[in-house]
Amino acid sequence: MMKLESKNRQDWQGFSRILEVMSFVSEIDTFGLEDSREIMGKLCQLPPCPGQTMSMEEVVFWAGVAVGMQVSQQAQEGRIDAETEEKVLVFSSIFEHSTKNAIVDLALGEMEAPLRTNYQKTGSR
Repeated sequence: MMKLESKNRQDWQGFSRILEVMSFVSEIDTFGLEDSREIMGKLCQLPPCPGQTMSMEEVVFWAGVAVGMQVSQQAQEGRIDAETEEKVLVFSSIFEHSTKNAIVDLALGEMEAPLRTNYQKTGSR
């Protein structure tokens, strides 16, 4: 299982953006073409000063999206066989699932940390 750690707000912005994209893609069949176009348009907008405001995790995530789309395109054009395409999909899906869980675990850990700290202070009296 993946373990993520975050100490700054920029990481949280990246993680939330990644989770937002992953959630949209997993539920894409519930949206019409126009809604999908609008949502992806918003998700694909670069923030001001991306070199300073985007986390490395978010940059790597988008690079992975690009590679996945290129693999899919190569398969559609017959340069990669269906078995190889499926292998890449299965392999990357493992990391998609782990990433979602790691982001949720990180968020829950951050939410519980203040509660634990308060509890320890109260109990030490």
